[in-house]
Amino acid sequence: MKNKRFALRAPLVAATAALIALVAGCSAPSEESSDSSAPYTPVTIEHEYGSTTIDNRPERVVTLLTNWTDTLAALDIPITAEFKEQGYAGPNNEFEWTPEHESEVKVVGSLSSLDISEIAAYEPDLILAGYLGDERRYEQLSGLAPTIPVMQEGATVDTWEDIATTTGQIFGVEDEAEALVTDTNERIEQFKSDHPDAMGKTFTFAQFQPTGQIGAINSTKDSAAGLLEQLGFTLNPALAEQHNGTATRSPISTERIDLLNSDLLVAWTLGDDSVYQNVPGWDNLTAVQNDTVVYLTNDNAPAFGVPSAPSVDYVIGLLNPVADRM
Repeated sequence: MKNKRFALRAPLVAATAALIALVAGCSAPSEESSDSSAPYTPVTIEHEYGSTTIDNRPERVVTLLTNWTDTLAALDIPITAEFKEQGYAGPNNEFEWTPEHESEVKVVGSLSSLDISEIAAYEPDLILAGYLGDERRYEQLSGLAPTIPVMQEGATVDTWEDIATTTGQIFGVEDEAEALVTDTNERIEQFKSDHPDAMGKTFTFAQFQPTGQIGAINSTKDSAAGLLEQLGFTLNPALAEQHNGTATRSPISTERIDLLNSDLLVAWTLGDDSVYQNVPGWDNLTAVQNDTVVYLTNDNAPAFGVPSAPSVDYVIGLLNPVADRM
């Protein structure tokens, strides 16, 4: 199906960001840099499983993660097909922050168990995959086409800057990619300048499930926490102390709701808002009392958890009102 957008994937327990203004402010690919008739210089991309060399200009691109989709759309690079996970595909299978573009959207039950034949059907010459979980999966995809998994070893989600820069390298639009990064960083600095009283304030990013289970980020190595730190906030020290060097998310028992106490609370529910009222001590949390809670659902949590240059602007829009109250 054709999908024309104006504008995360991965639950909190795994690896879990509207760019209309940003797109308007960025340079469109120049005829020279986007000329498909120009000779293509092979590009080698280093990643967690080694490296992938792209010998020819990609013309049939398949994306498996929204940070790649967002960035290609922002740089006006055609996408043949994009795969999304059911429940994490956005309302009407589109996210508000993703720049307008055309592609075929394929919503599947699980990206981790996706049948390779469904990707092969699109005859890709490049697969932008992101987190795959194991090298065997990478090898299967590489048998179809050059594949880019997570680039940073040990990460589950690459930074929005790395995604943008790598996109520029692969598609020969380095200048446009640099402009996208520069513009996004300027927006981050503007947010920080606009909210000096919020800078350094503590944040908690937590997921609340209908079962009563709660998980919270304990390290800025997590992509959502890394983005919030980049925007000038400080990870809740009580949670940071729980980081043991491996898992970046901690289960929180109902007896330790105090661990969620911080100036800013980003709360992601997998149910409806009634979930929060079942959390013991919810009304006593500092952020609840100060009205500095950002409430997320599956329709916008990926803006934080799988950040892209386009999603950063969307995140800033969500944070502006609460930062004004700090």
